[in-house]
Amino acid sequence: MPLFRSTPAIESAQAARLDRRRFLGLGGAVAATGLLAACGDSDMGKGSDKAATGPWSFTDDRGKKITLKKRPERIVAQSHPAAALWDFGIRPVGIFGPQKTADGVTSPQVGNVDLSKTTSVGTNFGEFQMEKLISLKPELIVTIAYGPMIWYIPEEVIKKVEAVAPIAVIQLMGVAVPDAVKRFGELAAALGADPGSAEIQKAKRDFETAAAAVTTAAKAKKGLSVAVVSGTKENFFVADPAFHGDVKYFRQLGLDIVKPAKPEAGFESLSWEEAGRYKADLVLEDARPEGGLTHQQLGAYPTWKGSPAVKAGQVTDWQTETPFTYQRFTKVLNDLAGAVTKARVDVV
Repeated sequence: MPLFRSTPAIESAQAARLDRRRFLGLGGAVAATGLLAACGDSDMGKGSDKAATGPWSFTDDRGKKITLKKRPERIVAQSHPAAALWDFGIRPVGIFGPQKTADGVTSPQVGNVDLSKTTSVGTNFGEFQMEKLISLKPELIVTIAYGPMIWYIPEEVIKKVEAVAPIAVIQLMGVAVPDAVKRFGELAAALGADPGSAEIQKAKRDFETAAAAVTTAAKAKKGLSVAVVSGTKENFFVADPAFHGDVKYFRQLGLDIVKPAKPEAGFESLSWEEAGRYKADLVLEDARPEGGLTHQQLGAYPTWKGSPAVKAGQVTDWQTETPFTYQRFTKVLNDLAGAVTKARVDVV
């Protein structure tokens, strides 16, 4: 998810800030919307020949059952699920959503996807090059959701896109990393992948080892408080661990994550004068390249410079754009374990 210095993080800072306002504007609608049942059903099993030729069905996280005459092979996916499916062995023919940063570097949101082997049908929120999408002859379109908000397919576009191919939606709001990875694995298996393969099982073991390292580090630092934050020129945001799947998982692993008192759509939004409200020994700060402030830029704000963690040099990156896959999150967890191990408990 994650996510949200600029929501979604698209290819210019101005557009990114606009989308943050759009997302935060969901307000109580997002907060009040419970997660839909993460249910999937199909007769497909690990890519059997019968599954490839017979009837196919999958129930997405909206509770919508998609039924096709055969298992779909031509998949177009938003950046995050494209990355997740890729790591399970499914190769989408098309991708939409962030793919490159402003300086031309591959966006972390696409994970291990080889962009030379898939076709872009749009990069900005709501942007679909319909002729190109149609030319790919997709049999299934995959995206994610945060509460009721379907990612990168706004209401004014969704009917046109659904006329091309059915849309499967995976819910990420409040879904901890391993649960989200498992869900992507279920979809990948329905599409013919084998989550039990030696390669994926090794990736899972590496992920679990990294997760255990975080738990070990947290136990060794009893009383260490951790805040997860994001800053723009206008506001300081404190992340709600109940909303963000990665932060929720960090808490499950034993970290004492600061929970803001009045979060709205994933954050409590504070003025810079109020930014010292939540103090912590260790701060994870949104590391995305677009739409917000760098660590250096944050240094211009007295409330940032004066915070205990900043004065102690205990600030590390919150890698908000990491796709929820075993392969990509192993490094995130190892880095987090290292930051916790180095941190002092007594700075607040």
